Amino acid sequence: MAVHDQSYAAWTGAYTSRWARIRAIVGMELVQAFSNLWLLLLLILAFMIVSGWLIILFFAATQQVLPPFAIGNRLYRDGFYNLGVANLFFFSMILMLLAATMGASLIARDRRHNALVMYFSRAITRLDYLAGKFLALSAFLLTATFGPGLLLWLVVTGMGPERLTFGQRLGDLGAIALHSLILVLPVSAMVLAFSSFTRRTYVAAILWVTFFFASWIFSTVLQGTLKEDWPKLISWMSLAAHLGDLCYPVRGLSGKRVLDCGWVEPFSILGSVTVLSLLLVWRRLRSVEALE
Repeated sequence: MAVHDQSYAAWTGAYTSRWARIRAIVGMELVQAFSNLWLLLLLILAFMIVSGWLIILFFAATQQVLPPFAIGNRLYRDGFYNLGVANLFFFSMILMLLAATMGASLIARDRRHNALVMYFSRAITRLDYLAGKFLALSAFLLTATFGPGLLLWLVVTGMGPERLTFGQRLGDLGAIALHSLILVLPVSAMVLAFSSFTRRTYVAAILWVTFFFASWIFSTVLQGTLKEDWPKLISWMSLAAHLGDLCYPVRGLSGKRVLDCGWVEPFSILGSVTVLSLLLVWRRLRSVEALE
């Protein structure tokens, strides 16, 4: 019986385009995600929130009375995306569960089955792998954020409850897209980091859920103890909600901001966490070759 060398060896053949390699990884992960009944139910729940607002808008239109929540762009900020801040973090919970269910398995599953060696011994580089996993998780989470937001924007634009210029409507659409990215990108990076540290999917999911709730609880306790507002910067939900709120041009009733600060502090915190998380994943991937 022949003995074959099965240790790690870098790919020496001809590479396809980098985008083709990344697209293959993204496509594979999205197919698996959309085949998961639990994930589909959570996605449907996100669209049901929008459906509820659309039903309310329809009845308001028949009465020819514009409700306060539909004035300006509060419908997107307070009605949907920032629903988590004022109403038991409902939308934030959906996004957190989606990230935990799909993202926790992306790297942990490959580590458990020793698939990383197979990836890197072929025409897949560490950068391709990391970009593919990150884009796959981000694209899936965008279906629960930008997807319902786009549907809400299309219906509101068609009903025309406000007299807005074409540029103002495009500005709202751009704010929805930017708000979605603010919610999705840091979450994707953080969940991938947790997934890279373990071979067990459930452990990565528990780590992410624990971090999510711990930031909120610790922020609430400190705020109540110190009677200060700065502990809100510890809460993951507050950081994302505040940055998202700043994306929209102020029209109508602006309401109170989530945090008593500008965009620099929240952006710096979330940006640093995102970059640090991706660097940690990169370091973990590099250790695969060293172990072989």
